[in-house]
Amino acid sequence: MGLQILSGEDNEFAAMQYKKIFEKYQHRITIAKDGDDCVATYRKALKESADGQTPFDIVLLDFIMPKKNGVRVAKEILDMKPNQRIIFASAFGTGILDDASAILKDSVEILQKPFSLDFLVKKIENACTLKTPR
Repeated sequence: MGLQILSGEDNEFAAMQYKKIFEKYQHRITIAKDGDDCVATYRKALKESADGQTPFDIVLLDFIMPKKNGVRVAKEILDMKPNQRIIFASAFGTGILDDASAILKDSVEILQKPFSLDFLVKKIENACTLKTPR
């Protein structure tokens, strides 16, 4: 069975590309169009998760999104589930987390754009195989 992925991505073209590539590799991806939608989608999935585990294997976030930026989204998700794996896919690199708390810096990974879609899939697959079970 493939991975369960939540992506906060407001760029429709990028979201479509993520959907195509992850489905090609047999993973399920849910796309949230902005920061508020991403948090709401996560919260709903968490409530529906009967076993109390993280509802997604990985959360893939853009830094700049409408309504709520990626750092705020990550903080809210980590407040709900501190062990949730999060990867930022951003052109801003490591500087995006300068204003975040130490807990956020320790809880997320950053993947700097540009990167190939195949590289993104492999990065997420590797990150999920190294983690503890949800």
